[in-house]
Amino acid sequence: MNIQAYIESGILEEYVLGTVSPQEKQEVECMSHIYPEIKEELLRTESALEEYALKHQTPPPASLKESLFAIMNFDSTEEINETPAHATSDFVESLSGKIEEDDTIIPLNPGPKVIDNVFEQPETRVVTPFWAKLAVAAAVLFAVFAAWSAVQMTEYKGSNEQLASEMSGMKTEMATLRQGFEYNQSLANLFRDPGYKSVHLAGLPKSPGSSVSAFWHIATNKVLIDVQNLPKAPAGKQYQLWTIVDNKPVDMGMIDNNFSGKVLTMKNAKPGAVAFAITLENEGGVPSPTMEEMYVMGKVV
Repeated sequence: MNIQAYIESGILEEYVLGTVSPQEKQEVECMSHIYPEIKEELLRTESALEEYALKHQTPPPASLKESLFAIMNFDSTEEINETPAHATSDFVESLSGKIEEDDTIIPLNPGPKVIDNVFEQPETRVVTPFWAKLAVAAAVLFAVFAAWSAVQMTEYKGSNEQLASEMSGMKTEMATLRQGFEYNQSLANLFRDPGYKSVHLAGLPKSPGSSVSAFWHIATNKVLIDVQNLPKAPAGKQYQLWTIVDNKPVDMGMIDNNFSGKVLTMKNAKPGAVAFAITLENEGGVPSPTMEEMYVMGKVV
């Protein structure tokens, strides 16, 4: 397995951000247990995200605490001040009499029936219990905190997405730098290797600014080329490498149109080659070179 390619795929960053599927999550955890390099990269990524989150965290507004305590500052429990009305009995009989011999009753204090406080209404004061106010305050507190948390989560999610984008850009840049370093290192090794004979192919009148280097391993006849400068091949066209053996051109293969920043491997050369040349031909190549389309040429010395 190509561990480096797996690390550079971006799956570890997505795992840390929680955007992977359950299957991908299980895969990452399994791979991190099998390969120490993946586990080390995963820990490094988690540490980087944690440092970024701490660096960009947003504290709650200072006024939030005062607002919540202001809501919870209640008065003491109020006593219910109720003055009930006590009505007298339906009728106050204040009649007294004297029974005469003829069985008649003579009222001593006849008077109208009196009902006390008939026009007075009881005074009732409605009091909200303390626990009810506490419940309302708790609900308000929860709502405020939920709203603040939602805002923070939105900002955090945006920060995570921005961090993921930045990390993706950094990984791309690092990959480009690594590729450039490997390319330069390969060229340096070829120039230093005494087993290779380097041949410089200079630009011809067709393209004076063109330049190519060929590396011929005498013992194995292996040929590598490095294209420093060649015009981009038009659509349907492709560059073809040739060697000159016994005054005859010999096909050395087609050159990849994406040749920039690469050391290309060509066909093996035949012993006795005295020169290398490159022509622009129809895509796929031709059996013999088109001399009018020769761009560079160099002699083996």
